Amino acid sequence: MSPDPQPFDDTAGAPRDHPAGPQVGAGPARAGSSFATRLLTTLYALAITPLATGLLAYGGSGWLRIYSTRGYLGDSTTDLLLGPAGLQILGGAGLGILLLASVVATGIVSSAGLLVAGALGLLSLVLSAVPSLLIAVYQGLPSFVPLESVDGFAYGLPLVLHTLMGGLGAALVITRRRPDPHLAASLVGLLVVPALLLLGASLQLGGIGNGVLRAMRTFDTRISVVTIALIAGGCLLLWLGAAASRWSPYALLVPALVLLAAVVPFLVPAAPLPPGIWSSPTAASAASFLLIGGGVAAAVILLVQTAVQAVVRRRARLSGSAASRHARRPPAPRAPRAR
Repeated sequence: MSPDPQPFDDTAGAPRDHPAGPQVGAGPARAGSSFATRLLTTLYALAITPLATGLLAYGGSGWLRIYSTRGYLGDSTTDLLLGPAGLQILGGAGLGILLLASVVATGIVSSAGLLVAGALGLLSLVLSAVPSLLIAVYQGLPSFVPLESVDGFAYGLPLVLHTLMGGLGAALVITRRRPDPHLAASLVGLLVVPALLLLGASLQLGGIGNGVLRAMRTFDTRISVVTIALIAGGCLLLWLGAAASRWSPYALLVPALVLLAAVVPFLVPAAPLPPGIWSSPTAASAASFLLIGGGVAAAVILLVQTAVQAVVRRRARLSGSAASRHARRPPAPRAPRAR
């Protein structure tokens, strides 16, 4: 008896656990970061974010000192920037802003770095709410660390910037899962996102002005419930406003342009300012934040985030389209089994 000829089997090479080859609909997963990528961006953010904020505070303190003393009004801007003070300002603040922008740029491959930067904002929240802890940090600072690098805590740099970066990381997490916002939400977000960011930052700086800044001047380290409420509520609103930028990707351009416009009067020591700006704790805290470089840094972060979110949204769309096409692919015909 001769054996029956074997029919052609188009499932050759298929996985053994499934005789018909690859399962229908088992397409490529949505674009996401690997564990190694998340780990690297986390370590990078942990190392670079505090360093960048310290450099920004160090460089911004140089300009704050010049602006407050008015000692260089006779010199031109070029002569000022070519001197030692200019080296401190450009080298410290400039490098610090670039490093913060690099942390935001890591959001293209993973949101982990920005989320970790946001977690660092919790430390700033505690130090800002409890002035005695910040004074203890000043007293225990090693001799090789400049005091100016810690001044950022007193002026709200890490409190505002780190909280903002954490919310932007949450926006990228949502964008990777739902890349296409609704048109109506995008239009409403053009008003809601800037309003939340402005209100949140105002509450934070109000708490700074009534808490840490007053404690640094009067050495009154009593804890105020109102100050804690202002700082905590401001952090929540700022984080929510940054995270809500997922629904309105270009809404961040509005506060970025407003910040750059607000910084212009502080770039010229002789420029007139609104009367009574230094008499209000909140206004004085906001002016100090802008003077020390926080306004420029926040604007750069928002601009870089707008570009990063556009890249992440495009990648998520391409990955989702590829997965949909694979899911709609008809199954391969199964050959009849030989008797």
